[in-house]
Amino acid sequence: MNKTQKIIILVGEYSLVQLALETIKGFKAVTVVNQLSRGIIENVFRHNKNVVYAPAIYNIEIAKYNPIVINVSIGETNVDLMRLGISNIVEGFQMILDSKNIDAGDHMSHDSTNSTATLENCLLCKIATGKNEKPEHILYESENFYVVPGLGAFFDGYVMIVPKDHVMSFAELDKEKYEEFLRVLNDIRFILESVYHKEIFVFECGSGKNGGGKHATSIIHAHIHLAPTDMPVLDCIHESGLHPAIINSRHLCNYEKYPYMLYIDQRDNWYISSDPDTYFPRQHPRQVLADYMNLEKGEYNWRTNPLREKMDIIAEEIYSFLRENFEILPIWIQESVKKFI
Repeated sequence: MNKTQKIIILVGEYSLVQLALETIKGFKAVTVVNQLSRGIIENVFRHNKNVVYAPAIYNIEIAKYNPIVINVSIGETNVDLMRLGISNIVEGFQMILDSKNIDAGDHMSHDSTNSTATLENCLLCKIATGKNEKPEHILYESENFYVVPGLGAFFDGYVMIVPKDHVMSFAELDKEKYEEFLRVLNDIRFILESVYHKEIFVFECGSGKNGGGKHATSIIHAHIHLAPTDMPVLDCIHESGLHPAIINSRHLCNYEKYPYMLYIDQRDNWYISSDPDTYFPRQHPRQVLADYMNLEKGEYNWRTNPLREKMDIIAEEIYSFLRENFEILPIWIQESVKKFI
């Protein structure tokens, strides 16, 4: 995955550098600092961000940090020359860092406004109410949740549990619906383990209370992902640069205010990263899983690799299992799947 926790030095004419800094500080995986020291660097890295610094003089003391050096100048960006043109700072800075496999994060100018702005056109709400333009494969439905294959399925058995209510995260669910979610989660684990013969990694990229801060192209409606995999979850998350805390599954409701990353391993250990000052890469759990599978850069990204044909395959694999084993399934699972098979 693209790495954060790098040191980036801007050099050039003072006024141009200051102009660039004003824009660059809007990137979510960046902290602009006024001085460079081990303590400052460690503090920024602790929040999974890159350090950006513009020294008065570039000297040997700075060079010992092995930074990425970018020259700020008038005109257009030139990635090969590591030159950032002030005419396209947002796009240019992103291009330069991409060329070095560094994650700058989204820029605040690309944020969605809030959850109410997206409600009318919410794809997941349309699926819940049967108003979506393209039919989706609903695999399972309970009173307050439904399950569908996930877009961008670069691995077998990728599905999502979706609440019918337009909430921003599973942390927002009331107690009764949350208990129902836990039952649904166990049912879907059972089905996936039966079909794919692997234990299940579960993850959620939870939005804050109003969905603000999410990229404008994000789906601003809660959905939790399930992936059949033998990936050692916590080891791989640590290797990516994040160090989530372990929580009790009943305490997710404490995290509804701010965005979070939830990871549930194959032994039902729940881990969470939730800090408004910490950067969580977009699609982070998918990136980690793609790295574990040794996929090419960017294959995890559902926006550029939707893999819709894989959704059809996953649906038929699960439907086939349900049809063939319907009579021996628990009664409550039968009730939740019978109208779809």
